[in-house]
Amino acid sequence: MSAWPRRASTIVLGAALLFVFVSVGAAPAWSQAKETADNKAAAKEHYQRGTSFYDLGRYDDAIKEFEAAYQLKNDPAFLYNLAQSYRQAGKHEQAVHFYKTYLRYVPKAPNKADIEEKIKAEEQLLAQGGGGTTPPPVTTTPTNPPPANPPTTNPPPEGTEPNVVVPPGSTPPPGAMPPGYAPPPGYVPPATATTTDPGRKFRIAGLASAGAGAVMWVIGIVEWRRAVKASSDIEDAAVAGEAFDPAVQSRGKSAETAQWVFYGLGALAVGAGAGLWFYGQHVTAASETTTWRVSVAPVVAPGQSTFGGATLRIVF
Repeated sequence: MSAWPRRASTIVLGAALLFVFVSVGAAPAWSQAKETADNKAAAKEHYQRGTSFYDLGRYDDAIKEFEAAYQLKNDPAFLYNLAQSYRQAGKHEQAVHFYKTYLRYVPKAPNKADIEEKIKAEEQLLAQGGGGTTPPPVTTTPTNPPPANPPTTNPPPEGTEPNVVVPPGSTPPPGAMPPGYAPPPGYVPPATATTTDPGRKFRIAGLASAGAGAVMWVIGIVEWRRAVKASSDIEDAAVAGEAFDPAVQSRGKSAETAQWVFYGLGALAVGAGAGLWFYGQHVTAASETTTWRVSVAPVVAPGQSTFGGATLRIVF
C-alpha cells in the first residue's frame, strides 16, 4: 500500500484548517461592520428627530438628538447644528464652544466668516450677561425679505449644491463655495483625505478562500491523472499477460477518492470566497459615509437673517 493515502489525508486536513482559519479571521471584521451599520442607522434617526425639533423651535430637544447622533457618528456637521441649536436657545456660552469646535475640525469651512461673526456676537452677549434669553419660536413667515439684488459674484455652476461643508483634508468640489465667495490668492486645495474600507478584510478573506479552493482543484486534477494512470497500467499489464498487481489497483482507488474529496473541498472554498468577496463589496458600499454630503438649509425666524437660522442637512 502506497504512502499516498496518508499524505492525501494530511493535505485535506491542512486545507480544512486553512478554510476554518479564514472564516474565523473574518468574524471580527464581520461583527465590526455590523456595528458600524447599526450606529449609522441610529445616528440617522437621531439626526432626523433633531432636525424636526429644530424646525419646530424646540431647541432643547434638538440639542439632545444632535448630541446623541454625534456620539454615534463623529461628524463635524452635528457640531455646527449643536452650535445653531444652542444659539437659538439663548445659551451663548455653549454656542461659542460648539462653533469653535466645529471650526477646529473644519478650518476651511465655506461659511467660516459667517461663523466667526456669530462667535463675536455670542461673546458680546456673554459679556453683557445675556446668557439665558430664549428667542421666540421659529415661524415659516420671513420678516426680513431677501435683498432685491442678491450678490451674483462667482455663482455656483448650475445643478450643483451651494454651501456644501467640506470635511477637513478633502478637496472642495465644484460649486461647493457659497455665492459671492472667491478663494484667496495662492489658495491650494489640500490633499484628499484617506478613507477606511471596512469591506477590505472580507474581500481579502474571500480571495484567500477562493485561492485555497483553486489549489484544491489543481490537486484534484493531479489525483485524477494518477487514477487514470493506474487504470492504464492495469490494462497494459492484462494485455501483456502479466500478473495482476493489487497495489496498482489500490493506488488507483486512493487517487480516485482523493480526486473527488479535493473537488468537493475546492468547490466549498471557492463558494465561500465568492460570498465573502461580495459581502465585502456590500459592506464597503454601505459604509462609505466617512465624508457625508451636507448642505445649509435656512430656517427663518423673526428678527434673523435667512442664513442665521440655517442647519446642516446631511445626506446619509
